[in-house]
This record gives sequence, structure tokens and C-alpha cells, in this order.
Amino acid sequence: MKKIVMLVALVAFMAMSVVAFAAPAGPAGELTVTAKMKSDKKPAVKFAHEKHEALACKDCHHTWEGEGDPKKCSECHTGRKSGEKINNKVALHKSCKDCHKKMKKAGEKTGPSSCKACHKK
Repeated sequence: MKKIVMLVALVAFMAMSVVAFAAPAGPAGELTVTAKMKSDKKPAVKFAHEKHEALACKDCHHTWEGEGDPKKCSECHTGRKSGEKINNKVALHKSCKDCHKKMKKAGEKTGPSSCKACHKK
């Protein structure tokens, strides 16, 4: 019986190790996220990857294929008025704020969703 328990524990440990090393780690510490819009007068938002580790990278970096570093939102969401893609400010609000509101509605612990709670001076 002890051998079976040890074997199950070993297999579980190995499986968790594979998952832990397969997922790339986000940058450590807080990142300063700016919308890079001329009209944006609010302070930049501080973002911590560590607080979002339950999400998959593709939840935010939706075009990333898992190789190399994912692009920043502003690399694709440039703010052009072509209509092809939403601008960076809208993309950031849609991704972050909408997710926080959805989690709050579901009764889950979540981050801020108001202007002043994110854009702190």
C-alpha cells in the first residue's frame, strides 16, 4: 500500500513540475501600463503579473502562439482610426475592466474596475 501511495505522489509531483516549467513566467514586479493615447490624461496603471497567474497568457495576449515573448497590446492596437482593430485604450479597458466586472458579478475575488481604483496618482 505504501508503494502505491508513493508512486501516486511521485507521478503527481512530476505532472505538476511539467506544468510549472511549461508555462513561461511573466515579468516580475509591477509593470506600468499606459494607453499611449494623446487624449489620455489619467495616470498610468500599475499591473502585477503575479496577481494574474491563474489566467492563461493567451487570455490577455490573444494572438500569442507560445513562442518567444508575447507582444504588448500597443504593438497591434495602435490607435489608428482604420477600424481594423480597437485602439489600445479600448483594448486595455475591455480586457482588464470587463474581466474584473465579470468576476465580481460571479462573486469571485477580483481587482478594481473603477477609474480611480486603477488610475492612481
